[in-house]
Amino acid sequence: MIRREVVYFEEGGPEHTDETLDLAFKAAEELGIGKVVVASTSGETGVKAAEKFRGTGVKVIVVGHQTGYPVPGVNQFKQENREKMEALGAEVVLSSDVLTNSIRQRRRLGHSPLSLITQTLIMMRVKVNVEIVLKAADAGLLAPGERVISVAGSHRGADTAVVFEAQDSANILDVKPMEIIAIPLSRQRADEEYMKRRQLQDK
Repeated sequence: MIRREVVYFEEGGPEHTDETLDLAFKAAEELGIGKVVVASTSGETGVKAAEKFRGTGVKVIVVGHQTGYPVPGVNQFKQENREKMEALGAEVVLSSDVLTNSIRQRRRLGHSPLSLITQTLIMMRVKVNVEIVLKAADAGLLAPGERVISVAGSHRGADTAVVFEAQDSANILDVKPMEIIAIPLSRQRADEEYMKRRQLQDK
């Protein structure tokens, strides 16, 4: 029998970023995991992760959105943040959003097997965690079956950390969740704040 502590945040949000990165760092040490994959839209959270793991021997892979999401022709990842991360030894991946794209396609084409998988992962609050593992594996930065800690957040920052056995997107059904390190019980407030920001941007 193995007993481990899981941290549950009552509400998701960027205020949990530092604690989530601390918990991921502790788990990497305890479990002997050599890579951490971090979701970051602008690169801000990625810089924090790269600073946290600098000099520890744990490789940081920062994964952002593809160009064109949510604005056609635009990538939200800031070049100055990319330069900071790479100077700290982190890798950056800005490839196609496999699961996010399935949601966008569903609106035009209806449900597909992949969109159903995506909706299930959203319901379980680990969609982004899985997606960034797939993207890092597709980029050749994770090997099939390699254990990795995946860190993501509720639209901004970080509040979720999960250990997975990695696979690439062609083998998504073989991605295995191993341990939850931290996760929010609710993302309602973060979702509402995100929708408000999107509405203001659209005006």
